[in-house]
Amino acid sequence: MKKLLLLLLIVVFCVKIEAQEYGTRIFLKDASGLDIRSASATIENVNYLFHPDYLKASLYTRAGKLKSEAKYKLLLQFNRLFYQELDGSDMEVISPIYRIEFEMPNGSITVFEKGFDVVDNLNQNNFYQVLSDGKAKLLMDTKFATETKMVYGTGAVTTTDKLINYYGAIGTKIIKVSKEENLLSLMEDKSAEMAAFIKKEKTKFKRQSDLEKLFNYYNQLVK
Repeated sequence: MKKLLLLLLIVVFCVKIEAQEYGTRIFLKDASGLDIRSASATIENVNYLFHPDYLKASLYTRAGKLKSEAKYKLLLQFNRLFYQELDGSDMEVISPIYRIEFEMPNGSITVFEKGFDVVDNLNQNNFYQVLSDGKAKLLMDTKFATETKMVYGTGAVTTTDKLINYYGAIGTKIIKVSKEENLLSLMEDKSAEMAAFIKKEKTKFKRQSDLEKLFNYYNQLVK
């Protein structure tokens, strides 16, 4: 009898440990019943955040939108998503969220997505800001370069610069938008129309507003 009781206690203990996944806890559940887990964490460098404040946001898994009243921060440099507990502590969402829709202070919505093919040194876990949505997505990747220099009469001065690159995606296929040939290879079903539009509009491939206009035009053509 004692051996049986001991065995049952061991089983319960093992199940409990497995469910906790060592330091994590269930934060939310998606529509399919998948556990969305979180863990206590620290935000290493606030300069790498998308926005300095916690913002309301809608989170999505592949099963759909999650129900949550939490506010979130996105650490762009490391693609880490945080929310704040009632006691003010930071928690990291460690389950696979593929889309975030932030409610900005001015009332607009800013969207981030991941899950695209590997490009450059960016993998499928990289969060891109979605600048134009539709069959073709215009995506912006933001990273940071921090440098500390000794300045005469001042001492050590640290600066952080944004490194911005633009990408285009259809489905999971993704290319860097740096020149016309790259774009036309992505939009090959409308390459003639897009080439004419680029020539007419004198598109500058380093100008965000020009790229947004270009992707919006393509998405209108394929509706």
